[in-house]
Amino acid sequence: MFSIIPAQLRRQSMPRLVIAVIAGFAGALCSAEIARLIGQVAAGQIETRGLVIVFFAVCAAQLLFRTSSQIIVLDFGQQVICSLRIELCRKILRTPYKKLQSLGKPRLLAILTTDINTFAQASQMLPLAFGNVVLIVVCLVYMAWLSWQAFACFFVFLVVGGAIYHSIERWPLREMQAVRDQLDVIFRHFRSLLEGTRELQLNDARARYFTEHVVHSTAHAFRRSFTRAMLIYSLVANAGGMLFYVAIGLILLVVPHWFPQSHGVLVTLTLLLLFLIHPVSEVMTILPILRQASIALQRIRILDAELMQQADDDGHGSADDPFGAAVEGVPLIRFSAVSHRYPGLTEDHPFTLGPIDLSIRQGEVVYLIGGNGSGKTTLAMLLLGLYEPEQGHVELNGVKVERDNLAHYRERFSAVFADFHLFDEVLCEDQSQIAKQAAQYLHKLELDHKVSMKGNRFSTVNLSSGQRKRMALIASYLEDRPIYLFDEWAADQDPVFRRVFYTQLIPELKRKGKTVIVISHDDAYFECADRLVQVANGRLIDVSSEALKEGLFAGRSGSAVAE
Repeated sequence: MFSIIPAQLRRQSMPRLVIAVIAGFAGALCSAEIARLIGQVAAGQIETRGLVIVFFAVCAAQLLFRTSSQIIVLDFGQQVICSLRIELCRKILRTPYKKLQSLGKPRLLAILTTDINTFAQASQMLPLAFGNVVLIVVCLVYMAWLSWQAFACFFVFLVVGGAIYHSIERWPLREMQAVRDQLDVIFRHFRSLLEGTRELQLNDARARYFTEHVVHSTAHAFRRSFTRAMLIYSLVANAGGMLFYVAIGLILLVVPHWFPQSHGVLVTLTLLLLFLIHPVSEVMTILPILRQASIALQRIRILDAELMQQADDDGHGSADDPFGAAVEGVPLIRFSAVSHRYPGLTEDHPFTLGPIDLSIRQGEVVYLIGGNGSGKTTLAMLLLGLYEPEQGHVELNGVKVERDNLAHYRERFSAVFADFHLFDEVLCEDQSQIAKQAAQYLHKLELDHKVSMKGNRFSTVNLSSGQRKRMALIASYLEDRPIYLFDEWAADQDPVFRRVFYTQLIPELKRKGKTVIVISHDDAYFECADRLVQVANGRLIDVSSEALKEGLFAGRSGSAVAE
């Protein structure tokens, strides 16, 4: 656990944890003193006159110390959870996008939601478990002080019981691992359910099959594994409670025959064991939750290690922009023999994009065209710096893009993807001009009758797909980056807005000196581009407008050069 806690948090929390341990022991001593006083009063070994104030003072001290210890431990656990959530978020955003794709959204969601939530629930139990363990230890020490013979017999009893428990626990622990494995599958099915609701509702037979054969088997496998695990844990917990009564019987009926004890000691020992039943039962009840948390923590640590290995250097070692301003005669972006592979129809035959030589000038409007699966999106990912070239290199303003300046390179871009995500607020530190600018864009894109700005937050994002894409365009405009990339933006728009996009919005960006890269199939507007670059079978073909109109580029193998 401590390996995933930031060093600074460990240093800051250590004094408080020491205080929590001291307070826990003090509270346990008070509890033991309460048990001692009750035992002595029951055995008639102490006068009750004047004991009332002492008894209730000890009760108040026990409440104060145990509560203080639990609050400190609880706060520490919540700090760890908070730190873990923030740190995982940071590491995910610094991990190469291709690696995140290979990890898969269901696995990431299961860890970010269920595993962290399981760990958080366990952290709420830690103060109770800690306090009870300390109380048990103190009571055992008190038992040894009262009668070392009775303590020795009880200690042997505990060791045997612990060994049996450790041996039996292997079965429920194995089932807990199976339960956690099923969670990734369940999350994948639930994601399919939410994203495919419309398709399933249109076909009742498909919906029944999905429910009865896809979700049903996974849900029942989860139920069976969880029930088997908790059955054994429940049996062990209840058996542990029953064994305390067996221990009381041994101390009262057997131990006196071997080691004679006074009546007062026997009464106190009996009350002490009865007193211990509750904390021991609570610890036994908490153990399954802690085991689930340990499995969740193991998954979190595995993900954390993978993200640590893959995380990019964030490229912000220097506050100065390493690329500087545009240089006359030097392309804004230059690809030099860039190649990138991604899975094809079979693993033995991956699809390769490139080698590519491509130059894009400052203020140029470039359309990337080509059939589905030709490599346009992969080329866009390379342009944005979300994929790294496996061969060759990329330059910006004549400066080579490398790992240590990659973040600066990405900051030149704003993009609206085909499978975009629309945030419900503008993610910007400087919000002074956001509302005014957003209101202008909302009016221009005819969304002001449905959407308004409240600070930096949109009043609603519950819109049609075309309207949501216009909202994503507004968010992109508000970023005010020098280079814009639009992936099939007009695909969801009606003919009016499609024309506005190609004939008004893009030229307006060009007039502002922006460089615009558009992935498009709208051949009716190809003439609006400064340059057309066709992607075909992983290669680039520079297409002139005249050739486009005459259809001369169709089917050409072309060169891999688009200068």
